[in-house]
Amino acid sequence: MQQKQTLTRTELQKATGAPVYVITYLRDCERLPIVQKSRGKGYPTRYHPDAVKVVKTHLQKAGKPE
Repeated sequence: MQQKQTLTRTELQKATGAPVYVITYLRDCERLPIVQKSRGKGYPTRYHPDAVKVVKTHLQKAGKPE
């Protein structure tokens, strides 16, 4: 099976179990690797697959189980 090249916010949320506000916080702090920024309303931001590791690490530091 081929690994996905990019993830949308919803796909990242489903892969990590993180609430949307955590992903938004990490994006605003520029901690998430972004492949392509949104071109405007209706166009999603594309995250690098390594963003899953960043979100999971953040959740572990906050004391939340996987």
